[in-house]
Amino acid sequence: MLVMKTLGFISNQITSALIDLSSIVWFPVPKFDSPSVFTRLLDEDGGEFSILPEGQEIIAVKQEYVYPLVLMTAIRTKQGEISITDLIPLGETVIIRKVESEIPFKVVFKPRFYYSLYKPIIDGNRFVNPRGRDCMAFLYDFSGEVKRSGNYVWNFSNGKGYLIANYASDVKHGVFSERGSTLNAIYERSFENTINYWKSIDVKDAKSFNDLYKASIYTMLGSIYAPSGGVIAAPTTSLPEVEGGKRNWDYRFAWVRDSSIIAEALLEAGSIVEARRIINFLLSLINFSSKPFYYPLYTIEGTIPPPERELRWLSGYKNSKPVRIGNGASSQIQLDIEGFFISALYKYVKMTNDQVFLKDVFSKVKYIGDWISENWSLKDSGIWEDRGSPQHYTHSKIMMWIALDKIGKLANLIGYADIWAKEREKLRNWIFTNCVKNNYFIRYCGNTDDVDSSLLSAPLYGFIEVSDSTFINTLTKIENDLKTDVFVKRYKTDFMGEAKHPFLLTTVWLARVYMRLGKIDSAIEILNKINKVSRELHLVGEHVDVEKGEFTGNFPQIFVHAQLVIAIKELNDTLTDKNII
Repeated sequence: MLVMKTLGFISNQITSALIDLSSIVWFPVPKFDSPSVFTRLLDEDGGEFSILPEGQEIIAVKQEYVYPLVLMTAIRTKQGEISITDLIPLGETVIIRKVESEIPFKVVFKPRFYYSLYKPIIDGNRFVNPRGRDCMAFLYDFSGEVKRSGNYVWNFSNGKGYLIANYASDVKHGVFSERGSTLNAIYERSFENTINYWKSIDVKDAKSFNDLYKASIYTMLGSIYAPSGGVIAAPTTSLPEVEGGKRNWDYRFAWVRDSSIIAEALLEAGSIVEARRIINFLLSLINFSSKPFYYPLYTIEGTIPPPERELRWLSGYKNSKPVRIGNGASSQIQLDIEGFFISALYKYVKMTNDQVFLKDVFSKVKYIGDWISENWSLKDSGIWEDRGSPQHYTHSKIMMWIALDKIGKLANLIGYADIWAKEREKLRNWIFTNCVKNNYFIRYCGNTDDVDSSLLSAPLYGFIEVSDSTFINTLTKIENDLKTDVFVKRYKTDFMGEAKHPFLLTTVWLARVYMRLGKIDSAIEILNKINKVSRELHLVGEHVDVEKGEFTGNFPQIFVHAQLVIAIKELNDTLTDKNII
């Protein structure tokens, strides 16, 4: 049975894989958003690439990232140890597993095509899709003895070498084709060169929470689709918010909101080039016919997102159905996303003073300001993509104001007039007139007294001072209504019922708010508890089950990692200023 806390993440910025102990249980190819060929993450019989001790009880398993996005798993038995180092080499749809074993072990190589719907045609060590032309091949270069004991099982003696899962989109391009034989791939060289590439990326240490900080940066980098600069929200689909529940969604797309948050965090971490690639990707999506970002999310290549579908043949993670691909949020109107994007662009310009770049793209920036000025009175589905009736969500209105405010500042920076000031003031007055009740911000304009933890972002993005009485009252309401342990839920209920588990993005926002209020110990407590749940790999999910001390939802959740980078950097800056570290 899969255990969420043990999942490891490897990537080559084209696709990724998830590893449960010593088993590859999730591998979409050729891209992040492609159908998977190893799908045991979502069904026990979904296909896997496993390395297991032969007939011996496992005493202990240790996992660590020996290099960025290179995962080492050590399995200890009474008779000896197996060491497995996993990576996805750059530019290839291949997984390489370097194995050094003191004991015999068994390999299960069991691909299933199109999310495990189709069993392969087996041709030696090649597994061919019966409904397509793509194929998987199992290769090995091993010092010991190897015997095949079934269609999907090999028995290895002790020894060392490389085990390879090789995907080809066409059998004529595969490793066993004439072309493949002529070109003769050397996987040891690819393995070492990929390690050298990841080692060459310079990430400065943080004085506190350094392991979590660096893991978060590498996880963000591993989530970028290198050919386009698009970045996935998470590498998985349908990992449930609540085990056995129906809040199961596909996150393998480039959300404008998530991508913008990630770009900001990369800027804070000093990864200017990668942040600008994400910003350029987002700029390429802006249209002049309608809403600037017509869709809330796009494919990682920047195209129209596919419709949402259910894969009824899969049992789901721990029997959590349905399993979905595509995402119905693509049909929603979300009005906050332009504000997140402009915030990322604004931070880039302020950090680099790249006015040439700003002038080149200002027609798109201006269009965003013009469109918001004309359309801020629309209702939307909000940051949480509620599938019920659209509302005047307070957070969305605030983020539209943020967009207008920062567009005005960008305009002034390159000598243009701030033509949005009047409409911006009108929007701000509307928010305070319609979205404040009992001296705190309510979730949306209407018949509700509920609060929403997304409002914690208001001072972080510059809408209101953190010490303002209306915000302090909002914070108190959030703490009273939504706080569980040190974490906060997004809201009480939505169209699907109760929101059971706290949400990590807004929890990190709460930590950042506490820092601004001088409550450093409270901020540190939050970061400590997230760090503890992230365990030795320091990977973080979308929600946290407080009772079990485990993450839920899609994993790893990239915009949570992004906010952790910003929060840890702010904490270190604060402690340095106070001469504490």
